[in-house]
Amino acid sequence: MVVLGGGDTGMDCVRSAIRLGAGKVTCAYRRDEASMPGSAREVGNAREEGVRFLFNRQPLAIETDADNRVTGVRVVETTLGEPDTRGRRNAVAIEGSESVIEADVVVIAFGFSPEVPEWMSALGIEGTPNGRIVAGGGDRLPYQTSHPRVFAGGDAVRGADLMVTTAVAEGRDAAQSIAELLAVQVQPATPAAA
Repeated sequence: MVVLGGGDTGMDCVRSAIRLGAGKVTCAYRRDEASMPGSAREVGNAREEGVRFLFNRQPLAIETDADNRVTGVRVVETTLGEPDTRGRRNAVAIEGSESVIEADVVVIAFGFSPEVPEWMSALGIEGTPNGRIVAGGGDRLPYQTSHPRVFAGGDAVRGADLMVTTAVAEGRDAAQSIAELLAVQVQPATPAAA
């Protein structure tokens, strides 16, 4: 198994794969180890569990066989170039350094670049310049988008967040707003009778 990405999600993927019995797990990241966004502690724990790390490897393509089964990931080696607008040094491909990392499973666990889905745009739902969905504020209910019957929360609204519980809580709160829109009285859950 190859996991592409060096963030905390990538570390969750590699460590879960090891625990679920994957024979060999490799994490490929496009920059050096010092540039990884994931927790250094998680990386250390992953190493202790047997994960192999390949740094300075930029994925180019997922390779498949004639039956369309995954056989590996084509990568190119990189070096760190000039910093981007956020101050992170760009990964620059080294010409002639392509290779294939063999794998029968590939997990893509990098970058969160939100984008308002096409079906939402077709409904006139507003997005921000960085691709997040605009929800709440002004005269809207919490989590209500510019379409009065569509509500949104979680990473698509707030941006990447390490806490899944945040998205769960926002889903619960959005449900309360939907109930308010529909003028439904929400009763607290009661325990089932024995």
